[in-house]
Amino acid sequence: MEKKTIGALIAALRKANGMTQRDLADRLHVSDKTVSRWERDEGTPDLALIPVIAEIFCVSCDELLRGERKPPEDRSAPEGENATAKGEKQRQWLLKSTLSSYQTQCYYTMLLSAIGLICALICNLAFLKAVLGFLLGAIFFLSSIIFLLIMKNQAFLSVEDAGLDAQSLSAFHRRVLKLSEQSIALTVGLTGFTFPMLLVDAHVGLGMTGLLIYGATSAAAFLVAYAVICYFVNASLLKRGLYILNDAETAVYRHNHSLKRILAIILVVLLAVTCLTHMAATEIWGPYSIMDGTTFDDYESFITFMEQDIPNSQSPDTQIKEIYFDENGNEISQDEALIATLEDQHGKVVCSYIDRNKSVISIRYVPQEGTILPITVCTQQDLIEAQNKVAIRNLAFGATYCLEVVVILLLYVKKRKKYVSP
Repeated sequence: MEKKTIGALIAALRKANGMTQRDLADRLHVSDKTVSRWERDEGTPDLALIPVIAEIFCVSCDELLRGERKPPEDRSAPEGENATAKGEKQRQWLLKSTLSSYQTQCYYTMLLSAIGLICALICNLAFLKAVLGFLLGAIFFLSSIIFLLIMKNQAFLSVEDAGLDAQSLSAFHRRVLKLSEQSIALTVGLTGFTFPMLLVDAHVGLGMTGLLIYGATSAAAFLVAYAVICYFVNASLLKRGLYILNDAETAVYRHNHSLKRILAIILVVLLAVTCLTHMAATEIWGPYSIMDGTTFDDYESFITFMEQDIPNSQSPDTQIKEIYFDENGNEISQDEALIATLEDQHGKVVCSYIDRNKSVISIRYVPQEGTILPITVCTQQDLIEAQNKVAIRNLAFGATYCLEVVVILLLYVKKRKKYVSP
């Protein structure tokens, strides 16, 4: 072969091996434009890449640097301990380079997910567009996962033809899958955190307190579901032979696999009991049922309270004059229209008053013989106080859910076995 430049030799070797510039670029973790510049002699490969390129095309580094192949009679087969060690070193460099590149890509996907969370929070808290915030965040979360899976497949393909032994290839696959699992876990957790935004009115934002309470609970639920999925996916990948285990690793895997199953059952039981208790507490002790209110033991004080002109704080204050009519269509005064009566158990009117107090939301009493005393009146303020109590209770249950998940995770970390290389 006539003397060529290093770029011309790379081009000739690439074409002889049926590779495109993109194929070679993917193997070297550079862009196809970089390979194109090499072949046009507008630049040369980094010295660290020379052994890798030589390994790919089965030439010596000396031939590559000189830009020409040696005559066939002068070429020596790459055999012996030195050649083997050199090839193994190049393969290990390829593994480390590919793994480092993929780790950087995982960081990019985490950053993309974080941007999605920020966008969701801005839409929810600043513009009160909770549903839009969730959908916008979901676009970033989904893009993050898709990008990560594409890069994972590319990392697998980059070392597929590197001549690696089964053990090294298996260890590489496991490391890449572990990085993928951790990166996707962050995205799943953020998706769960923003999920409660989807459950409120499309034009109403979810307050910071509600977001923290329901977001943390939802994130924990999403992560538990994700852990269950990973449990079955890892078992499936092992069965399909995507990675292999030696005897020691198999013993550790079986122990940890069994431990996960037992702890998962315990966690499901704990969460189910807590959830049922939470639902029962919400149903039995809702805000309307736990309102304290004000109790009156005589009709005079009750009537005085009900005839106070107090507006409803939750309704807009309008200046429109209302016109009232009786059942025959005749116009009547406001006082006549607002007259209300309370009756005992026999239907006898025992109390009448003008219902001007708009802050009252409920009146509680037990009809008896000739009386309905005592009477408990609940106002809008009583409801707000009751809702605050319910919010605190929900916060406590949300913390309980998260605590149960954390405790189970800590138990797993403490009880699991780790494989120690001999």
